[in-house]
Amino acid sequence: MTASPEAVALSIAAAQAASDKLATDIVAIDVSEKLVITDVFVLCSAQNERQVKSVVDAVEERLHGLGSKPLRREGE
Repeated sequence: MTASPEAVALSIAAAQAASDKLATDIVAIDVSEKLVITDVFVLCSAQNERQVKSVVDAVEERLHGLGSKPLRREGE
């Protein structure tokens, strides 16, 4: 089974929000066949701690605007 269309759309939105805040090395990994807790991991890098916070806030804001709220967040 692959990631649901909704999960793909949300991961694209998250990646775009991260890119808008100048995140680099943005990668989306479909883990739907390996994990039951999520369909996609979106990973990215940022230059410093302040930029990382900006990226995190932008991604959460974008996803919230699409009606999705995080159950939890790992790492920063």
